[in-house]
Amino acid sequence: MVTTKKFRLSAFAWTILLTALLLPLSISAQQNFRFRGSEGWGAGSKYEQLFDNYNLKTFVATVVRVDTNTLMKDMSVGVRLIVTDDVTGRDIPVHLGPMWYATNQDVNFPKGEKVEIKGCRASYMGSPEFIMLVELRSKNRVFRFRDDDGNPFWVTFRNK
Repeated sequence: MVTTKKFRLSAFAWTILLTALLLPLSISAQQNFRFRGSEGWGAGSKYEQLFDNYNLKTFVATVVRVDTNTLMKDMSVGVRLIVTDDVTGRDIPVHLGPMWYATNQDVNFPKGEKVEIKGCRASYMGSPEFIMLVELRSKNRVFRFRDDDGNPFWVTFRNK
């Protein structure tokens, strides 16, 4: 007569086996995960390195249009306001932030509306000058896009 021995795994052995099977899936998921705002807009990004909190300018302009753009490689789509500087008569793009952030704000700027813009003038690799927005005033509304230290509100992590 042949006897068969039943093979049983202890709880510890099951834990080791499941960990060995699921660990590669977990690592793969972490490598593909990207936080909102980190697609070229996050703290420490090339874009954010262009911001100079000590070089802020304020000027009055007239709204021309709102559109989208991608300034740098590996950067998600952003929303910008195209305005005409009331002093120089030049059209200047004003960056409102990543699309997911800007479109979730209660912001509406019709063509021809007068706005007061506070921000940092910047350019990147020969691109036309643009404004990295800190604050925008329109009629009796004030929209803030960065804190007093220049950190964008779409980046939730703060070094404080």
